[in-house]
Amino acid sequence: MYVPVHFDEPSREVLCELIEKSALGMLITHGRSGLDANHIPFELDTSGENGTLYSCAISTRAEGKCTFSLE
Repeated sequence: MYVPVHFDEPSREVLCELIEKSALGMLITHGRSGLDANHIPFELDTSGENGTLYSCAISTRAEGKCTFSLE
């Protein structure tokens, strides 16, 4: 993903601190009705080489019944 230099933050520690302080993120999905953005809480596990973001999103709408692939 292209990141302009003025938005680049190479420090993993700074990024982890930002995520831990502001654990609310946006999940953007594309379903039958188009793009949808929802604020959901994230939890950061800093173990491992890159760490892992965990979240839970529950929806009764058709758009909420989808699968995700994070690559």
